[in-house]
Amino acid sequence: MPALRRRLTNAALTLGAVAAAATLAIVVSPGGGGRTIAAADPALGAGGEFHEIDPVRIYDSRPSETSVATPASKGARQTGSSTGVRFDVPLLGSGGFKPFVDGDNDGFDDDVLAVVANVTVVNPTQAGHATIFPAGTTPGESSVVNYTPGRTVANSAILRPGAEGKVTVHLETPNANGTAHFIVDVSGWFSTSGYVDNGARVQTIDPARIYDSGSATLKGARKVSLDIRGATDIDSGQTIVPDDENVVGVIVNLTGVNAYGGSTATHLSLVPDDFNPSIVAQQPSTSNLNLVTGQTRANVAFVPVGDDGRIHLFSLRGEVRAVVDVTGYLVEGVDESSRAGRVIPLVSSFRAFDTRDSDFHDQPLGPARAEPWSFEAFVNDVKINGTWVGPQEGLIGNFTATGLERQYSWAPVRTHMTAYPYPDDATQNSPDECKPAPEISNVNLGEAEAVPNMALLRYGDNENVPSQLCVFNYAGYVDYLLDVYAVVLSD
Repeated sequence: MPALRRRLTNAALTLGAVAAAATLAIVVSPGGGGRTIAAADPALGAGGEFHEIDPVRIYDSRPSETSVATPASKGARQTGSSTGVRFDVPLLGSGGFKPFVDGDNDGFDDDVLAVVANVTVVNPTQAGHATIFPAGTTPGESSVVNYTPGRTVANSAILRPGAEGKVTVHLETPNANGTAHFIVDVSGWFSTSGYVDNGARVQTIDPARIYDSGSATLKGARKVSLDIRGATDIDSGQTIVPDDENVVGVIVNLTGVNAYGGSTATHLSLVPDDFNPSIVAQQPSTSNLNLVTGQTRANVAFVPVGDDGRIHLFSLRGEVRAVVDVTGYLVEGVDESSRAGRVIPLVSSFRAFDTRDSDFHDQPLGPARAEPWSFEAFVNDVKINGTWVGPQEGLIGNFTATGLERQYSWAPVRTHMTAYPYPDDATQNSPDECKPAPEISNVNLGEAEAVPNMALLRYGDNENVPSQLCVFNYAGYVDYLLDVYAVVLSD
């Protein structure tokens, strides 16, 4: 099948045409609280800045995890198609949870614009997907996690607190009712413009690989320490993150390959502080990537950088190959008058494209093919109270691959997909100029799977084709879609 250049049209992306609420990029949380919002004016203060914390588990429905969640929320959660199975998770305030920021008397913190979290569905009994949305609002069409029976699956998300600082979770299983456990780990939050302390800005980069255990698999409880300040691309040797103490966090795509002789169900964690992996009490209590035997999977993580300029990768058990790709980093001390690197969450996730739809040619991407997507119309349509938010250097969204089909009927297929900036030196504005793709992956996919993964995507800087991305597929024929959570501003 020929690769097509895909364009996001104004008709598909004018936010005002979708719903009245979607014309706002940031709104007051339902239920009030007098929240100050980041507006399109010079006095942005700390609006849209990231505040890292040591990863903390704020919700876990498993009864054995007595230190997290109130007794009333313990036990497997119900799943199904009915809205009656929905349940709320407090992101902010006390409510029986240890708050990760100081809450106000109304039960949540008005300075928190959105939370970066890793959400995990544990041992579901039916196939389905998890939808998470601000409490008191109507859910969009985006799913955060897709899962199958018996598998533990995690994905990162940017969650906006709703009424009383909560989010509503729907573990939807359309074929039959069931049960599953649910976990939320928080690694940081974005502030509103009224917050008193400045945080960190997101600096997007061309994606690059800084670690690959390769054939030297991680066996048993293992730790690997990775330099972030001054990190280099293992392929080119070029420095991709400055050796600067103002670099306080990193955004990585963590991939695990759990398909070796000594493999078993396990998880991988990324933390800022050093520890002794042989001492159980020092091992990380949060996870970034859960793997069953035979699985290859990726997950994005926002990770604080330790005082020594490093992060630490932990593999719990078994035999795993681990890969770490960097897509951006977090830097403090940016001039307050600058807009660069501020993150503006959308009111609700916005489906930018879905290659299964006729509006986007209803055509999967073929093997060893790449195609460009123009986001120019989308960039021009993101507004706050009808006012354009201004230039944007990229977006944060949920990238999902699905419906992988074989190139040859007799040959089983697996693939990976990569999204990356359109080349700066391209002149023809064609799919051919999207290749070669960088040696990284955003999602890894097998047949009969639907796999989402959050992604920080930087637009290309090509002046002839502004705000453009490329998407590459390694093997087979695959459809994919993108739900946008937030945009990253530029000056």
